[in-house]
Amino acid sequence: MFIRIFLLVFLCLQYASANLIITDSIDKYTDFSISYFFDETNTLNIEDMPTKNFTQKIQSQFTLGYAEKDVWFKIEIKNRSRTNDFVLYFTEPFWDKFDLYEKVKDTYVKQEAGLLTALNKRKIEDASPSFPLSINKGETKTLYINGHSVNGYLGAFELYTSKEFFRPSRITLNTFYLFYSGVFFIIILLNFFLLVEMRERIYAYYIGYVGAYIVFISMFSGSYLHLGFSGWNHGLHTTGAVVLMFMSLFSNSFLELDKHFPKADRVFRLFTFIFIIFALLMGFNIPYFTLIFNIFSCIFVMSLFLMAIKTCQLNKITTQYYLYALIIYMPTMGIMVLTFNSFVINNDITRYSFLAGSLIEIIFFSLILVSKFHIAKYDKIRLQKELLAIKQKNEDYLEQEIEKQRNELKKQNQQLLIQSRMAQMGEMISMIAHQWRQPLNNISLIVMDIQMKINFEQLKLEADTKTYILNHINDVNMYTQNLSTTIDDFRNFYKPNKKSDTIKLEEICTKSLAIVKSSLINNNVNVIEEYNSDETLEVYTNEMIQVVLNILKNAEDNFLEKDIKEAYIKITTNDKVISICDNGGGISDDIIDKIFDPYFSTKDEKNGTGLGLYMSKRIVEEHHKAKLKVENTDDGVCFKIELA
Repeated sequence: MFIRIFLLVFLCLQYASANLIITDSIDKYTDFSISYFFDETNTLNIEDMPTKNFTQKIQSQFTLGYAEKDVWFKIEIKNRSRTNDFVLYFTEPFWDKFDLYEKVKDTYVKQEAGLLTALNKRKIEDASPSFPLSINKGETKTLYINGHSVNGYLGAFELYTSKEFFRPSRITLNTFYLFYSGVFFIIILLNFFLLVEMRERIYAYYIGYVGAYIVFISMFSGSYLHLGFSGWNHGLHTTGAVVLMFMSLFSNSFLELDKHFPKADRVFRLFTFIFIIFALLMGFNIPYFTLIFNIFSCIFVMSLFLMAIKTCQLNKITTQYYLYALIIYMPTMGIMVLTFNSFVINNDITRYSFLAGSLIEIIFFSLILVSKFHIAKYDKIRLQKELLAIKQKNEDYLEQEIEKQRNELKKQNQQLLIQSRMAQMGEMISMIAHQWRQPLNNISLIVMDIQMKINFEQLKLEADTKTYILNHINDVNMYTQNLSTTIDDFRNFYKPNKKSDTIKLEEICTKSLAIVKSSLINNNVNVIEEYNSDETLEVYTNEMIQVVLNILKNAEDNFLEKDIKEAYIKITTNDKVISICDNGGGISDDIIDKIFDPYFSTKDEKNGTGLGLYMSKRIVEEHHKAKLKVENTDDGVCFKIELA
């Protein structure tokens, strides 16, 4: 019984002395304890470690904050499995020194895997420290790791069987980092296209921001070591400063601080300059600037939040989405900073949540910029359509103006042509009047001589014959007098010093009818006269008679052309209006608006010149400031002379 109890206590002591016990049931160990202590003098070596008392313990995933001294880890591993080959893996590649010491035959063998050790000098070419181990079944092995970092003392130890570690399908953080960088590279290409299309600096700033973030992730994961670059222990903070520099430029441009908050614009320009200074100082390993950078970054983030909120108050929708992206991203970055400073425990959530936050933020920003591009394109298309509409409107207006000017010019040319023809006509009428004046005088003298001889009975005629001849002599005198007056009227048509007469409308109508009444009677045209006006007006009597005669003559010609039976003309006066209506079938709607145009006629060239109604309209409207209208009736047409 005593022996059994002794063996049990012995085994418990054996197990208790080991940090990690390996069994056949597990291929990967991630949760075990580790002993450590800080070398305050940075002078200790591996020969001193067996004499040191490692009293402080941490879990395999840990954070110890920032320190300026070396740290020594002690791991005791007991192998109870049938496997002899293992790999001790450390998740963080940015430790500049990370050396493992293993005792082999009373001698400590050193494996170097820190950032300052090239990959080809490591036993396992992995960016993160990886150490091959050989532990026999039942053997307990004590390992010492000496590490130093300027980027924070945190990470996670993991132990794998060699078979599990080198399994091709094993997913590692580097696989995720590769996918992560690939997404960001696609975003850079997208924004490069937007930069070419939009030619706005905000897209260049964003490309710089995402590009710097890719470099930051490369520093974080150590993937740049696979490209042949040498290790840079201050690269993480230096590229972090560059990321924030581009973040400051992008945010300043996106929030349009120069437009809305000029003072804040100057502050953010200062932020940008200071981040450049930080990048240079930390790149040259100037002491204490890493700590100052972390404090200053917090001030920048708080200022960025404040300005995003103030800009949102201007009701800018895109700024609201920008603020949402910050709300997602900044807390995860804050958790990462707290983890590096050992204010929160190091686990997978606190350690890597910033990757998810930054991915969401960058995609979010890209969508906002794409939306900005689409809005700009829509506005451009809308503006182009408006400009095209204005252009078309201007072209239409210009065409209308050209057409208007063309018509006006055509009208003026037509007026000039008419005036020229009228001048020629005036000259011709003067010549005709000169040629006709003497024959008309001779006719009048002959008729007067015949009349005197009849009256003085120098001609022996019967009573009936005498009466007949005297009556017709009176008609001949009236016609020759009218013809002479008409010639004078045509000669005086353009003279400005004509004299007007005072006359009743009825007299104008009766004098006109006296000239053509016999012709109308001979052509079986009945004339109906209704004079209801006693108005006395001041007009150019002979000109108005010519107007009435012209309308009467056109009606008579129309009756003869259409062979109208029971034709009639009705002349009516009311107040200051003379109406002349007939039953000649009216005027076609297609031409009724053209009958007053010069040289427009429905008659052939032998019977019409197209100037009668045109001259009548000019006499009425220009010489008398009155109106000459025409409208179709049920069975004919009606002309109205409306005198003022």
